[in-house]
Amino acid sequence: MSKKEIQNTEQQQEKIITRYDRKLQKRKEQKEKEKRERRIMAAIGIVIAAALVCLIASFPIRTYLATHSAFIQVGGESVTRVEFDYHYNIVRNNYLMQNGTYMSYFGLDLTGDLSTQMYSDTLTWQDYFEQLAVENLISTKALMKQAGEAGFTYDTTQEYSRFVESIEDAASEAGVSTGDYVRQLYGAYATLDRISGYVQEAMVMDEYYTQISEEKSPSEEEIQSYYEENTDSYDSLDYRMVTIDAQLPTEPTELADSAETTQAQETADSTETAQTEDTAGAAETTAAEDGGETEAYEPSEAEIAAAMQEAKQQADAAEATVAQDGELQEKVQMTSINSLYRDWLFDPVRAAGDTTVVEDTDNNRYFVLAFERRYLDETPTADVRMLLTQEDGQALLDEWLAGEATEESFEALCAQHSEDALTAAQGGLYEGVAQGSLPDALNEWLFDQSRAAGDTAAITSEEDGYTYVLYYVGTNDPEWKLSIRNTLLSETMTAYMEEISAGIEVEDNKGNLNYLTIETQTPETTDITEAAETTQATETAETETN
Repeated sequence: MSKKEIQNTEQQQEKIITRYDRKLQKRKEQKEKEKRERRIMAAIGIVIAAALVCLIASFPIRTYLATHSAFIQVGGESVTRVEFDYHYNIVRNNYLMQNGTYMSYFGLDLTGDLSTQMYSDTLTWQDYFEQLAVENLISTKALMKQAGEAGFTYDTTQEYSRFVESIEDAASEAGVSTGDYVRQLYGAYATLDRISGYVQEAMVMDEYYTQISEEKSPSEEEIQSYYEENTDSYDSLDYRMVTIDAQLPTEPTELADSAETTQAQETADSTETAQTEDTAGAAETTAAEDGGETEAYEPSEAEIAAAMQEAKQQADAAEATVAQDGELQEKVQMTSINSLYRDWLFDPVRAAGDTTVVEDTDNNRYFVLAFERRYLDETPTADVRMLLTQEDGQALLDEWLAGEATEESFEALCAQHSEDALTAAQGGLYEGVAQGSLPDALNEWLFDQSRAAGDTAAITSEEDGYTYVLYYVGTNDPEWKLSIRNTLLSETMTAYMEEISAGIEVEDNKGNLNYLTIETQTPETTDITEAAETTQATETAETETN
């Protein structure tokens, strides 16, 4: 499966902005993760490669069989061990790059034997990655067949040259030979020559998939119809809010539980006696206590109820003025609103000037809300090419200006110099960037009303210290429209891939794939991927704006 297919078959229920926030706000974390994964793969690869090179050198027949005989068959086509390993390592590395943060939660040892570590009740991690590799092969064979029947062609010369250059540069950075690095990434029998056909096949498939996606892009009528059926997911709200926190006691009051009151009194008496007997010693004890940790007082239910009652009175009073004095919340969508008052705000009968008080018992507080308006945000987004660097960005821009100074040459500049691995291969292109999603200085430049296609700038952001070399491409559709287009296109392309892949069978006459012999998981089985997704969803929910 190509990178575009992976991207387009993801769930698209989030706003488009989420993708750019993740790329921009967590860029340093991503870069560190990539370096860590490279070190892990290098460590694994060097150990394994050394052993395998000796083994392969001792038994040349193994290499011949791996490169010439069928490992499995997919859709009637023979797949060698080299080709299978290529797809296996592609899906494994992609998976670990996307989910590696959560794998340690479940005890996965990336340097250990994946065939002995359980992915689920029935599958090992090796089984799972082999299953993904076969699915990738099926998609590849299906798309290439469609491309061939359509007479589709694509010259991969330049793109493949850049691929080879990137491999050589990465090998040099890792301090290993190109051959060793290729084996680390794509399997023990891989060489640049042996995988060349598979790499270029993926490039052709990628371009063909892009063409099909463009042809199947939803119409304006389809987008509008989908919006009308799902207005709550795309409308924005403006409202005002005041939060009233209950003032809970930090020490026992007359409403405290009797045992707590007695204990508090005994503590006070003991302290008073100690101070009388030895004032200096008591002072030293007090100082020591001040420097240590003390257990926070837990109010009784009666004390909490009294504090909440007082907070409710304050909230009721605030309701009369919240429409004028409340903190304004603008362009807020449903996914960002606290579930306690989400339904009230999105009630179809809600009208400007409506107010309410909502109790939050879990956090001992009240929300006071005033509704202002509900609308579809038509603010256009922008497309921009960005080169991220910690070097002299202005010097790079001047170098570009002294040359052809075209968008195509800027793409090449990004591919060569950008430290953003997520977009460098696509010429630094960010599509559908929303206002407020970039650091302030970049946002101000990008959404300046005088901005025109072809404008450039080199801006150093004080927020992250990076220099951004920018090329303005132009405006794009509003966020809601881009989100719906991606959702509909994802559904369409998923159905398309299922249709063209139907009937493609996998034959494993030599019994190389263990997962094919394992019974389908029962509905009660929960795999680690599902658990990781649950963990991630929980962490995301915890960071919601209250």
